[in-house]
Amino acid sequence: MHPTLEELRQAFREGFQSIDQGETFYLGFEAYLKSRGYRKRENLPCTCPDRGQHGHLPECRWVQG
Repeated sequence: MHPTLEELRQAFREGFQSIDQGETFYLGFEAYLKSRGYRKRENLPCTCPDRGQHGHLPECRWVQG
């Protein structure tokens, strides 16, 4: 199961808030998704809508469990 649209919106908010606090975007983004029970699985195929043709999105390969 992948993050919902609302979970991704909140993850992005957390990422930008992390920047405002002097940290990196990914620190806040990943911390939020991890707190919701998601893990980034590098062994999975790309989950981007365009299959990574234009690079990978921050939410690529994040799944629950």
